Amino acid sequence: MDAVAERDAWARPVSTRWGELAAVAVLFLSGIFFAWQSVLMPFGKVGLPGPGFFPFVLGIALCLVALAIGVQIWRKHPVGEHIDLGHRDLVIVFAALLGVALGFERLGAYAALGLFTAVCLVLVARMSLLRAAMSAVLGMVAVWVVFSLVLAVVLPRGPF
Repeated sequence: MDAVAERDAWARPVSTRWGELAAVAVLFLSGIFFAWQSVLMPFGKVGLPGPGFFPFVLGIALCLVALAIGVQIWRKHPVGEHIDLGHRDLVIVFAALLGVALGFERLGAYAALGLFTAVCLVLVARMSLLRAAMSAVLGMVAVWVVFSLVLAVVLPRGPF
């Protein structure tokens, strides 16, 4: 089966307007979730924000942007256009992201993010396993440099 036929086998037609509004709803609910969870952390002060401040601001900003996009879609999108929903690569990336969320603390940040990178490079970008592994390792070294050395943030190490 060629790449186009494989892609079409996963696709399901959905109204463009409703498909995009569903994506906007997911963004809006994500913003609500971030804002709600950030309220459970200390906010700090104006001069010295706590760990809950930035996730709260980003959650509210995400909600506002999602609302603006939703209004624009509702006003300007013609009814009757259809898009294909359910592309194979999209399913792979969502499954890999779920794996990152579940394995971030158990496996450690570097292992979870490295596996995510390797899986996406092999299954989506169709890179060889060796090149994907080398790219993931180099990427995790870059993540370690940024978080450990530049930002002085300790990410979960996991059992390794």
